Amino acid sequence: MAAGTTAGRTTAAAAVVGLVVAAAALLSPAAVGDVEEVKALVEIRAALVDPSRVLDGWDAAAGGDPCGWPMVTCYQGQVYELSLTHQNLSGTLSPAIRRLTLLQNLSLCNNAISGPIPDIIGRMESLQSLDLSNNHFTGSIPSTLGSLNKLLYLKLNNNSLSGPIPHSLATAPMISTLDLSFNNLSGNWPIFHARIHVLLGGNPLLNTPAEEPLDLPMQNPTDTEDDSNTKDKRGRIISVVALCVAIGCAVTFITVAVIVYRHGRWRERAIAVDVEYGPEGRLGHLKHFKFKEIKKATNNFSQRNILGEGGYGIVYKGCLPDGTIVAVKRLKTHVLDVGDDQFHTEVGVIGLVVHRNLLHLTGFCTTNEERLLVYPYMPNGTVASKLHEHVNDKPALDWSRRKRIALNVARGLLYLHEQCDTKIIHRDIKASNILLDQHLEAAIADFGLAKLVDHGVSRVITEARGTLGRMPPESFMTGHSSEKSDVFGFGFLLIELITGRETLELHENEYENGGILDWARELLEQNQLSSFVDMKIRNNYDSVELEEMVQIALLCTMYKPEHRPKMSEVVRMLEEGDGVAEKWEAMKDVEEPDPDSPGYLFPVVDYDADQRNSIELQAIELSGPR
Repeated sequence: MAAGTTAGRTTAAAAVVGLVVAAAALLSPAAVGDVEEVKALVEIRAALVDPSRVLDGWDAAAGGDPCGWPMVTCYQGQVYELSLTHQNLSGTLSPAIRRLTLLQNLSLCNNAISGPIPDIIGRMESLQSLDLSNNHFTGSIPSTLGSLNKLLYLKLNNNSLSGPIPHSLATAPMISTLDLSFNNLSGNWPIFHARIHVLLGGNPLLNTPAEEPLDLPMQNPTDTEDDSNTKDKRGRIISVVALCVAIGCAVTFITVAVIVYRHGRWRERAIAVDVEYGPEGRLGHLKHFKFKEIKKATNNFSQRNILGEGGYGIVYKGCLPDGTIVAVKRLKTHVLDVGDDQFHTEVGVIGLVVHRNLLHLTGFCTTNEERLLVYPYMPNGTVASKLHEHVNDKPALDWSRRKRIALNVARGLLYLHEQCDTKIIHRDIKASNILLDQHLEAAIADFGLAKLVDHGVSRVITEARGTLGRMPPESFMTGHSSEKSDVFGFGFLLIELITGRETLELHENEYENGGILDWARELLEQNQLSSFVDMKIRNNYDSVELEEMVQIALLCTMYKPEHRPKMSEVVRMLEEGDGVAEKWEAMKDVEEPDPDSPGYLFPVVDYDADQRNSIELQAIELSGPR
């Protein structure tokens, strides 16, 4: 009976898919989008159990364009991301997922999806991030996942997967983060590539790597030698082993002594490093470039290669010998005050901070006169510049992409604040410090540089840092920053994404009762937010999502730090949307100081000439086109 019921459901689901796709085919091509993608998404929906009906919008007959469906993100008209996290879904993952040929990011975490992981996923050549964590998946891990040439992040933790870990994952070409913890995996623990950050805890049946036994001669049990000969042989073996141990200890001692001596000499010689050739090596996984390599890559720091300039340095576009395009930041003179040892230590720490929404450091170069940092080149520049671009008479960043950028940045800040071993505070979150890769995925830039420079100067003088007009009130009064300072800056970033403004100053006669936050609050209360949205996106936005984003922005920019949410709360609000209105209702009438009181007014800050006010000037970019 159960088998008949299952077969009946499968037949019915197939019939529904066929009808929906047939209906989609009757619509115009412009309305339907990619028919194969539509069909694949409908099949994926049919295999899932959706009690909350969050996938009701996946209906080809009602629209046919998957780019407008909930939790689907497109790039140039094709699906490249599915994010179905925390949606109370069960059922199974359909092999139809394979037909989303350009899918790069798939996240189904925190649901109750069961069944095996389809082997066919291992043929999705565009996949860069796969997160199936916190579900009920069973069966073995497909070995084909290790052959994906672009896969960077793989999270399968907190499922019921069994069997051995595929050897292909240990030698995967690109994976940097692999979480297989809390499953039922068994067999031997593979030796993973050094660059892979691996989590395997919670798998009690896994065999940890065993020590190789000493290769000592063994006594033949058939030997007829007498006891004295046996004792002599054992004595000789013990003597040989003891001699080997003694020699090993001596070699180790000498090696350590040489390293300590050389380290001391390096400390003494650090100021006199040859400017032209310099040392070359690695610090962790960071490359220590020779200065001549950087000169050649940037065409001797040609002005034609300048991408941008900020308070900390000038950024040049460069090309390494292997053809890799990079952005080289040449730090300015005041950064050289950071000691050489401290610089190496800080760069090493920054280099260990790896997250998909943080611009990671590729390498560095130090000489007597120079400090240079090498980053990946981000071809789509900054969010600030992209907000003003058009593609085919449409804004380069539509509403769904702006929402995605907000979530990208929130996740990056969450990592810095709550998941780093030592908390890092950025202190200058704004659209000009957010870079976009070739897929318009956002990465926070300059987070490590601020940490590096501040450690060099904060022991001498405490000074307010950030962008004038966006700094939280407490930074002016105390000169100190906390993670809530970044939350404040994030609130202004949301305003930038909503309004698309080059500056956050209001125009003449636009609003006379305060600043842009006061105007946003008044428009929210009057239900007139349509006049607050960037005119370039016209009416192509979700009014409910707009209201929630404004509410989150206002919560993040509350006067007192303790009234602002943590970034983990912000991420949940952006991901789920639930409870935003309730949080705003609970907080909107919390007593705030009089905006005219001395503590609230922004005092005049004596910035260096090169620390430009982004309210007055187009924001400076770290890398990417101007």
